[in-house]
Amino acid sequence: MIALSEAQKSVVYAAIGNAMQVLASAGSGKTRVLTERVRYILEQTRKDCVIALTFTNKAADEMRQRLDDTEDVEDRAWVSTIHAVAQRVLEQYGHTIGLPDELHIYERDQDRMEVFLQSLRDHGVDIDEYLQVEDTKERRNRERIMQRYMDVFSTIKRELVTTEDEVSNLYPSDAERIWRIYQDYQAALLDSGGIDFDDILIRAYEVLQSQEWVGDIYRAKYKHICIDEAQDLNKAQYEFIKILCGDKLSSVLMVGDPNQMIYGFNGSSSTYLCDFFVDDFEPSRYELIENYRSSAKVIEAANKLKPGSQKENDAALQGVLEIAPQYDEFMEADWIVEKVQELLELKTHSEIEGGIDLSNMAVIARNRFVFPALEKALKEAGISFHMKKGERAAEPDSLFGKVLDLGIRIKLNPKSWVDGKKLCQILELSAPGKWDDNEVLVKLSEQALVSSVKYPELISELLHSIHQLDADDPNVRKFRLKFVGSLEALAKSGDAADPELVTSISELEEFYTSWTTFRRKGLGNSLQSYRNAKALGQLAGDVSSEGLTLSTVHTMKGLEKDIIFLAGMCEGIFPDYRAKSQRELDEEKNSAFVAVTRAKRWLYVTYPRQRTMPWGDVRHQHESRFIKLLQT
Repeated sequence: MIALSEAQKSVVYAAIGNAMQVLASAGSGKTRVLTERVRYILEQTRKDCVIALTFTNKAADEMRQRLDDTEDVEDRAWVSTIHAVAQRVLEQYGHTIGLPDELHIYERDQDRMEVFLQSLRDHGVDIDEYLQVEDTKERRNRERIMQRYMDVFSTIKRELVTTEDEVSNLYPSDAERIWRIYQDYQAALLDSGGIDFDDILIRAYEVLQSQEWVGDIYRAKYKHICIDEAQDLNKAQYEFIKILCGDKLSSVLMVGDPNQMIYGFNGSSSTYLCDFFVDDFEPSRYELIENYRSSAKVIEAANKLKPGSQKENDAALQGVLEIAPQYDEFMEADWIVEKVQELLELKTHSEIEGGIDLSNMAVIARNRFVFPALEKALKEAGISFHMKKGERAAEPDSLFGKVLDLGIRIKLNPKSWVDGKKLCQILELSAPGKWDDNEVLVKLSEQALVSSVKYPELISELLHSIHQLDADDPNVRKFRLKFVGSLEALAKSGDAADPELVTSISELEEFYTSWTTFRRKGLGNSLQSYRNAKALGQLAGDVSSEGLTLSTVHTMKGLEKDIIFLAGMCEGIFPDYRAKSQRELDEEKNSAFVAVTRAKRWLYVTYPRQRTMPWGDVRHQHESRFIKLLQT
C-alpha cells in the first residue's frame, strides 16, 4: 500500500463523479496522486472505465506500469497521450467527415514544408526560383519566411480557426491571403493521402463536433477522464477534451502546476486549467505544495524563483546549492567535468541513495547551443554522455535504412509523392509522372538494379520484399531474418567493416525492435497502425542511454536526477534573448523553475562571463536575472 499524505488522500479518496482541479507543485507527488486516483475509481466502481491523458508516451508507460497490479486495468483504463486518443477517433470514424480510411501522417517538418511548397507550385508560384537566390544570407531569410507560414498554419490549427473572419482576428492585415494559402496547403495534404501532426487533433475534434453519436460511444464506456500536466494544454487540446466529455461526463480531474507552464510557443496556457476549466466544469479545488522529492537547498532555490510555491517536507535532506561563475564557456565546461569526476571519485554519500554514478546526474541548459564546449571536454576526459532527445524517431542514416523507411511509407500510401520523390532522389532515379500506382515499388525495384547506388541488388531485393509484405499482418520476423542474412553475406564477401553495412544492420535491428515494441504494447497488427504509432512517438524511449545526460529544459520536463548541473545561465540564453514581453519572460522563469526542480539532492549552477560567438567575436556576458534571484 502506497503511503499518502493527508493532502494527497483528500484528492485520491474524494467522492467519485465530480470535477476536480488539483494544483500540484514540483515534487508534490502529482503523478502518484493521479495514478492512485485512477486506481481508486477502478476499484470502487468495478465496471466504469477511465481515460488517463498524459503529455508524453513515457509518462503514459510509467502510469501503466504503476497500475499493472490493478484488476482488469488493460480493459478498463485507457492511458495515452491526447494525440493518440485523437488518432484512434480518426482511425475509427474519420470516414464520417470524408477522410480516407488510411491516413498517412506527415510528422516530419521537412515533409510538411515540401507539401506546402508544392501547393504553391500548383497555384502558379515559382517558389523554386524564389528560394534558389545565390546570396546565402538572402536565401536563409527567404527560407525563414516560408517557415513562418508553416508556423502560422500550426497556429490556425491550434486555435481551431475555421473561417477567414477568424483568421482576421489573428492576422488582421493579411487574413484573405493567409486563409487562401492555408486552404491550398490543406488540400495538398489530402491530395497526397495525408494529414500533418496538428491535423490529428483538429480532425478528431471535427468528428466529435459533427457526429455527436461518436462521442456518445466513447462516453458510454469511459465515465471518467483524468488529465496530467494540464497547465500545458492549448486551445485545441482543451476543446478536444471538452467535446469528448460533452454534456454527460462531469467526472473530470485536471492536475497541473501553473509555475511549470513552459510550452507557450505551442499555444499552451495555464488559463485552460486555471480559468476555462473552472468556468466550464465548476470543479472542487485542491492544492499540493509539499515537496517530497527535493532537498532543502533545492526547495529554497525553487522558492526564490517562485515564492511560496514549495513547502519543505519535514524529512527533507539538506542538499547542495552551489553557484559557480566561470571565465568563459570553455572554463565552464572544464569546471563541470572536474566536478563530475570529483563526485564519481566520492562514490557514495548519505544523501544519494544507491551510490553516485553518471546515471543519476544530468546537465541542463536552456538550449542545445550551450553544449558544444562541454561535449568536447567530456570526450577529452573520457566521460560517456548522451543527449536526451524527444520522442520522435531519428531519420535513418544508411541507404538501406532510408529505403526501408520510405518504402513502407509508399507501400501504405502510393499517393505520397513526398516520400516517393525522396526515394527516387536517393536511388538516383527519375520520378514517375504521377504517384498513385500500387506497383510503384516493383517498378522502382527493377530500376534500382541498373542504378549507380551502392549494393543495387540488395536495394532492389529490399524494395520488392516491402511490396510483398502483407500490410494487414506482416511477417516482420521473417523479413528481418532474410535481410540480416543478405547484409551479413555482403559483409563476408566484401569489406566487413564497411560503415554502410554496419549502419544498415543496426537500422534493420532498430526497425525490428520498434516493431516488437509496437506488438508488445498491443497497439495493433498492421503496418499502418505501426506507422501511426511511430509517428505519434509511441515506439521511442526503449533504447537505453548510458552515461551523463545532457538535456534542454523542455526535454527534461517530467524527469529528475539526484544531481543537476544547470549550465549557461547568462542573459540572452536563460532567459532567451527572444523573450521580450512580460508573458514571455514569465514563461522563461517557469522554465528556470522547472530546471531547478529537476534536482532531487544537489544543484550546481554555472555561467560564463564571456562567450565566443559563432562568427568568432568574444562577447562579455551578464549573469542571468535568475541567478540574481537565487543569490538573494
